[in-house]
Amino acid sequence: MLDCWTKCQYIYLRWKYLKHFIEDHTGLMICIRCIEFKKKYKKYIITGKKRITIRKRCYVKEGEDVFVHCGGKIIGRARILKVEKRKLKELDDDIAREEGFNSKNELLIEIKKIYGDIENVYVINFEFFPFSKPVDPEDLYYGSLDLKEIAENALKKLKLSDEEKSLLELYLRCGSIKKAAMKLGGIRERRKIRDVLRKCYRDLKTENSENN
Repeated sequence: MLDCWTKCQYIYLRWKYLKHFIEDHTGLMICIRCIEFKKKYKKYIITGKKRITIRKRCYVKEGEDVFVHCGGKIIGRARILKVEKRKLKELDDDIAREEGFNSKNELLIEIKKIYGDIENVYVINFEFFPFSKPVDPEDLYYGSLDLKEIAENALKKLKLSDEEKSLLELYLRCGSIKKAAMKLGGIRERRKIRDVLRKCYRDLKTENSENN
């Protein structure tokens, strides 16, 4: 169950981003953005030591509010303060410390481990606002329904594309979004599976309301 303050923050974010929902010709909608971090960074984000994140790609804009995923939970929201594209050689010790590292060299080692040899990165400054307690993403995106239930009902009741069917069947075989993503080629493929599950959840809700 979500506490009252967390619910209020979530409702605010959902309302704010309604104007950003875009429906393409397939009917797929683009929902609230989030930034994901490894679990080891949680304490640095909460304490404010980590105020920057460096990414190979950037999907957020200055002034935008996003959910913060860390260690499989949503731990709060972040306000994006600044986004800059920089050459890797332009990074310095100050940026490294705001990223939660002790030095530029330590930061560069981590970047290479994650992204390999790259020349440019996005430096994203953010302000973090923690929830009173971590929230399971499923509670926010899928209501009280179980993901397996959503996938099974979607395959039975909805008109789906071949790709959507394939992704749902893969998820059911693997038993988790993470395992299914790894089968597709890597952890970053989670987005595809999440998008299909969220679309199916919305479509199932619409169908149920029309039939009642």
